[in-house]
Amino acid sequence: MNIIVAKNAGFCFGVKRAIDSAYEAIKNEGPEIYSIGPLIHNELVTDDLRQKGLIVLNDYDEINKLKSKKIIIRTHGIEKNVYELLKKNDNKIIDLTCPFVSKIHDLVRDYSEKGYQLVVIGDKEHPEVKGIVSYAVNDIFVIINDKEARNLNIDKNDKVLVVFQTTTNVENAQKLVDILKDLFYNIYLVNTICNATQNRQEEVKSLSKICDVMLIIGSSTSSNTKKLYEIAMTNCKSTYLLTNSSDTKNIIINHDAKIGVSAGASTPKYLIEEILNNVRNEF
Repeated sequence: MNIIVAKNAGFCFGVKRAIDSAYEAIKNEGPEIYSIGPLIHNELVTDDLRQKGLIVLNDYDEINKLKSKKIIIRTHGIEKNVYELLKKNDNKIIDLTCPFVSKIHDLVRDYSEKGYQLVVIGDKEHPEVKGIVSYAVNDIFVIINDKEARNLNIDKNDKVLVVFQTTTNVENAQKLVDILKDLFYNIYLVNTICNATQNRQEEVKSLSKICDVMLIIGSSTSSNTKKLYEIAMTNCKSTYLLTNSSDTKNIIINHDAKIGVSAGASTPKYLIEEILNNVRNEF
C-alpha cells in the first residue's frame, strides 16, 4: 500500500496560534473564559476545549449578561457591532481572529470609506464572511456562483473592490473574477485567499490525479475541508471525507492502492495519525 500525505495537511498558522493561545488562556486565566461560537470548525478540538473549561456562546444575546468577563474571539472573527459591544461591556477580549481575516476587515472598511463598491467571493452564511460584511460602511455584495456574479447591481463605472473568503475554492474564485472583469471597468482585486489554503488545494488537485483513493480528514462543518473534498472528487471518485478515526470502517481500499491524504486547516495532527494507523492495520 502506497500512502502519500500532503505536506500542508492539518493545522494552518492561524489555527495553531488560536488553539495554543486558547489552551494557555484556560490554564492561566480560567475559570470562566468564553468564546463566541466554536473556536474552529473541528468538533474533536472544540469538545476538548469545553472539557478543559472553555464556555461556548452560541447566542449573541448571552453576551450582555457577561459584562467584564473574558471572551475569546474565534479564528473566523466576529461582526463589528459585536466587537463594539464587548468593548462597551468592558469585557477582556482575547482576540484570536486569524491575521488574514483581520486584513480583510481593514480592506473592506478602508475601501468602502473611499466610496468603492465591495464584492466578497465566498459563502454569505459562513461566520468569516458575516464578519467581513459588517465592516463595510456602504453596500457590499457576496457572491458564490456565476449567476450571482452576473446579476450584481453595480454601475459599470463604479470603482469595485473584490476580496475573497480566506478558504475560497481557488478555481471557482478565478472563474468569478473573469466574469467580473468582463462586467466592470474599474475593478481592483486583492487576493485574500490565504497561502495555506491555496497550497493545500493545489496539493489535493495534484494528488487526486495520480491516486486511486483520496482521504480528506476534517470536520464536515469546515469550509476549507469541504472544498478539499470537492476538489479531490473532481479527479478521484473514490474520495472519502473522514471526521474521526472510526470512519475508516466505512471505506473500501484495495491493498495495492495508491492513497492520497490531506486534511483541513482545523484538523489536529493526532487525528491524521490515528486514521493513517487504522488504514495501515485494516487494509
